[in-house]
Amino acid sequence: MDLLVQGVYDIQTLKTLQQKKISGLSFDLRGKSLNLIPFHVLKNLIPLFKFHKNYLIFENDKILTINSFLNLLGEDKNKFELQFRDFQSFDFYASIHHPFSWFFTTKTDWRNILTLPSLKTVFLPLDFKTEYEDLGDFWNIVQVRNLQVIVHSNSFAELEHFTFDKNLKLSVDLGHEMEISFRQIDQDRLSNLTIWKNLYESASGQ
Repeated sequence: MDLLVQGVYDIQTLKTLQQKKISGLSFDLRGKSLNLIPFHVLKNLIPLFKFHKNYLIFENDKILTINSFLNLLGEDKNKFELQFRDFQSFDFYASIHHPFSWFFTTKTDWRNILTLPSLKTVFLPLDFKTEYEDLGDFWNIVQVRNLQVIVHSNSFAELEHFTFDKNLKLSVDLGHEMEISFRQIDQDRLSNLTIWKNLYESASGQ
């Protein structure tokens, strides 16, 4: 089973998660996010990237802002997939020409959004499971397009009660539950979560 941790903003947490062979990390560029990572910090982390897939989180930003970030990254932009956590129009997403992922919602023109060639990954929030679990059209498009599907949890506490399946890909937000003070991650607690044991057992078929 793969796990993506969302909202990393410091080198210590990056190294802790790399030790756990994490499959994916995201970095939050939303201006109002408590997990906002300054651009210069992000640039300093990039040389430390290893085997994991990387995402840049955006929400309700203008195309110009997004393109400016990509231009500032230069060739390093190819190390990231964009991630959108918003309800923008089909035309907005159609104007994105960099690989991106999207948090699914039925509040938008989702059928057409799912057909966009730059869309590679769909995140399914556990909070809205009833919106998509029996949505036949959604699953048909996902299958036809071979889109990656990742189930998203808001917290590690929620994942502790999740039934693990080695075929699932999971995502979790790095929130205040893991902090010992403001923007200070408790590295020992993060490193010793029971979720790592559950993931190992799931992957090994135990």
